[in-house]
Amino acid sequence: MLIWKTALSLNWRTSLVSPASAPVAAANVGHLVLTGATGFIGSTVLTALVNAGLLERIVCVVRAENRGHAVARLREAALRAGLAPYWASRLGDANVVVGALGDVWQGADAPRLAGATHVIHCAGHASPADGAHLQADIADSLGFAARFAHTPRLQRFVYVGTAYAHAGRGGIVHEEDATGLAASGTVQAGGGLPGAVLAADYLHAKAQTEQRLRELGLPLVVVRPSHVVGHTVLGTRPAPNSFWMFRVAHAARRFTARPMTRIDIVAVDDVARATMLLAVKPTLMHDVYHVSAGDDAPQVAQIVRAMDEAAGMTGAPRYAACAPAELPLVVRDVLGRSDPALERVIGRALQRCAEFATVDRVFDNRRVRDEIDFEPLPFIDYVEECMRTSRGVAVTELMRGALH
Repeated sequence: MLIWKTALSLNWRTSLVSPASAPVAAANVGHLVLTGATGFIGSTVLTALVNAGLLERIVCVVRAENRGHAVARLREAALRAGLAPYWASRLGDANVVVGALGDVWQGADAPRLAGATHVIHCAGHASPADGAHLQADIADSLGFAARFAHTPRLQRFVYVGTAYAHAGRGGIVHEEDATGLAASGTVQAGGGLPGAVLAADYLHAKAQTEQRLRELGLPLVVVRPSHVVGHTVLGTRPAPNSFWMFRVAHAARRFTARPMTRIDIVAVDDVARATMLLAVKPTLMHDVYHVSAGDDAPQVAQIVRAMDEAAGMTGAPRYAACAPAELPLVVRDVLGRSDPALERVIGRALQRCAEFATVDRVFDNRRVRDEIDFEPLPFIDYVEECMRTSRGVAVTELMRGALH
């Protein structure tokens, strides 16, 4: 059994243990299709599903050259996400359907998809940097999902979006009634995120995907994570680039967010377990859920202090907010040298992060707490693992996935 710094509820702790003892209400799951299983969130969802005893009922859509390549990619991703080697080795041909979302229904494995009782859709570009691919993501997601609208066995289709697509203008953000939103035909495409210029297309695409999935008549449940950073046990090993912004702010001792600004951060393994439980629970009270830190969202100054403690730093300069115009200087300070080309690339990535971090905003998570007894580990309680696993790694290496 794992030892945690912050006490978790009994129900939440017991979802972390071995497949033989995981008390997940999954008896009604006949056949579960997972997309995005080689990505950051999707691979961790796969790990949670296997740990819940669903290995033989999971089929993952994997882009690969052939079935052997698909299995190899799936095992590699699962190991990176913390699945025990024994269980990773048991992933095999029966767990993969080879293809991309846009064409997988045209392949020989289409009948395996059509037999799904549950679908968890995690696939898609996760960064505002991927603007050129967003419309393709929407088209592929809708084409893939539309075929499930005509399959008689489907009980639930879970779409993993982002809370920031409906962010509001700060303060506490509540989930809206998804059924009512679909009926009204409105899309709040990130319009409530002040200053979100670089990320506007990304947020619009995520909101638009939600609405258009609702129009398909699926048994849809939308899971909206907030800012997903690190893993409570593995730190930055599953995806180093989720932590780079905090490394920059910590090293420079300044960023555009004020010291008292809260940033709603949740660990990828907490997101994965919540997504898995919302997918397999026989009945749910709602069809939209924030998976977030909620009231426990930390202030920027608290994060910096926790990072100082993790690094054994004493007497460091206090963190202070800076103007957006100072970001190029922040980048130069962190790089420790003048490199105009790299400064421009990193500076643009930092500006994208600033759009999400500058406004004081938390996402109410009472729905998911009530539904599955969700108790996320606070970021400042596992930031030590993120610091430890990224120690000695250059910021440019950490943020490799963001440099586009």
